[in-house]
Amino acid sequence: MTHFPDLTTLVHAPRALHIKFPLGSTFGEPGRKDLQQKIVLEMLHAAETSSQEKIYSLPYRWKRD
Repeated sequence: MTHFPDLTTLVHAPRALHIKFPLGSTFGEPGRKDLQQKIVLEMLHAAETSSQEKIYSLPYRWKRD
C-alpha cells in the first residue's frame, strides 16, 4: 500500500496499491469495516495475481467532512 506512488516507483517496488486516503488511515475511515475489508481483499488479490512491477490505483476516495 502506498500514499506516494512517485516514491514507490523510485524504489522499484515489485507491486503496490495506491490509495488516496490521509496518512494513518490507509485502510479507510474509522468505523467503515465494509470498506476496510474491501481494501484488504483487493490488496491480497493483487499480491496473489500480479506478476509485474506496477502500481495499481484503487478507486476509493476519502469522504470529506
